[in-house]
Amino acid sequence: MTSDLRFSRDDLCDVWGQSEVLAVLQRYRPRGEDELFDILSLLDPALLSHHAPVMAATLRLFLSLCSTLPAVCMSALERARGPLLAAAGSTSRELRYAALCHIQLLLRSEPGLMGEHYKRFFCGYAEPPYIKQNKMQVLVELVNDDNVAMVLDELRGYCTDVNTETSQTAINAIGSIGRSYTDRCLAILTGLLGLKQEHITSAVLQTLRDLVWVCPQCGDAVCSALEGWEDNLQDSQGRGALLWLLGVYGDRVTGAPYLLEDCIDGVRSEVSAEVKTELLTATLRLFLSRPAETQDMMGRLLVYCIEEEVDMCVRDQALLYYRLLHCGIEEVRQVLQGGRRSDPSLGPLIGRPPEPISQWASSFNTLEPLTLGASTVGNSDHATPKPSTLTPNTLTSNAEAMTPTPGDPHLPDCSSGALSLSVSPALTPEEFERLWLQLEKGACLEVCVQ
Repeated sequence: MTSDLRFSRDDLCDVWGQSEVLAVLQRYRPRGEDELFDILSLLDPALLSHHAPVMAATLRLFLSLCSTLPAVCMSALERARGPLLAAAGSTSRELRYAALCHIQLLLRSEPGLMGEHYKRFFCGYAEPPYIKQNKMQVLVELVNDDNVAMVLDELRGYCTDVNTETSQTAINAIGSIGRSYTDRCLAILTGLLGLKQEHITSAVLQTLRDLVWVCPQCGDAVCSALEGWEDNLQDSQGRGALLWLLGVYGDRVTGAPYLLEDCIDGVRSEVSAEVKTELLTATLRLFLSRPAETQDMMGRLLVYCIEEEVDMCVRDQALLYYRLLHCGIEEVRQVLQGGRRSDPSLGPLIGRPPEPISQWASSFNTLEPLTLGASTVGNSDHATPKPSTLTPNTLTSNAEAMTPTPGDPHLPDCSSGALSLSVSPALTPEEFERLWLQLEKGACLEVCVQ
C-alpha cells in the first residue's frame, strides 16, 4: 500500500490527479498503527504544497486518518498554516474566499492558530465586499489582549466604508469583540452615533441592543448615548432596536416617553409589523416604571392596535397586553420583566471551549464551508434577543401535549392520533378570524384551556 502512495511526484500526477488520488484514499483504513504512520510520513510533504488543492486534500486525509489522534491533527493544522495563509493572500479572489472560509473552520478548534498573523487579515481598499466581510469575521476570532487595540482601530476605519454591508459588518464585529472588551468597544460605538449617517446609526443601535443583552453593565453608557436623541430613523430594524432600548432602559432616559409618543402619533403610517409589536412592548415596559407619563399614550396605542390595526399579529399582541393589564400590574411586571435568558452563542469570545476537530473534519475541502461563509456574510442583520426559541422538538412535544379528550364536542375528531402542528395552515388569517368569532364564548375559553 505504501508504495502506491508515491503519487506526490510531479512526474506521475498533476495537481488535479494528486487531489483525486487523495480523495480516493479517504475510503482506505490502515491495517495497523505502523502502516498509519508510514502513510502520514509520505503525506507530510504534501501539507506544505504550494498548490492549494493538494494541500487541502492532504489535510482532509490527515484529519480523517487521525480522528483518534488529536495531537497529530493539531500538528497537521500547524503544518498547513503557511499554505493556508498564502492561499488567503492569493491574487485569485475565488481562492482567497475559499481559503478564508476554511480558516474560519479551523479557528473553531484552534483559535490561536493564526493569532500571530492577524495583520494578514486586514482589508485592502480594492478588495470586494464579500472578502472584506470574511476577513473581519476572522479578525473577531483572532482578537486578544495584545492586538485588541490595533484590531479595533482597523475595524473602526471600515465602519465608514462606502459599501453599507461592509460598514454594518464592521460595526457588528466591534459589537462581538465588545463581549470581552466592553469599555473600548462602547467608546467606538457611541462615537459612531455622532456621524449622523442613517445606515451607521441603525447598525450601531442594533449592536448596542445585542451588547447590553449580553453585558447588562453597559446600560449606563447606552443610556447616556440615548439622552437627547433626535434622529428620525427610516430603517425598520434600527427603529425596532431603538424601541427595545427605550423599553428596557426608559426609566434612565429622560426623554424616553417623548420619543415613544412621537412613534405612537405616527403609528398609522408605520408599515412594519415588527416595529409596531416592539412599540407595544416598549410602551408597556415604560408604563411599569413611569406610569404617569405613559398612561395616556399607552391607552391610545392599545385602542388603535385593537380596533383599527389590520395585522393579526400586532392586534393579538395588543389584546394580550390589554388582558394582561386586567390581571394586575404585578402580573404584567412578572411577564415583561422576568429573568431574561440570552442566546448562549452570545457569550464572551475569550475563554470559549474549542470545538472538537471531528465536528467539522468531514466538511473540510468541500463546498460546505463556502456555503456557511456565504450565509454569514449575506446576513449582516441583527436578530432581536428572544427569551426562548421554538425548535422542532418543542413543536413535537407541544403536539403530543395537545392530544384531545375523546368525545370533546369543541375539538376536532382526532381518534387516529395526536393533533399535529403545521407550518402551512390551511386557513388564511381572515378565515381563521371569522371562524374564531363564530365560536361560542364558552367554547373559546375551553379551547384555550385545552
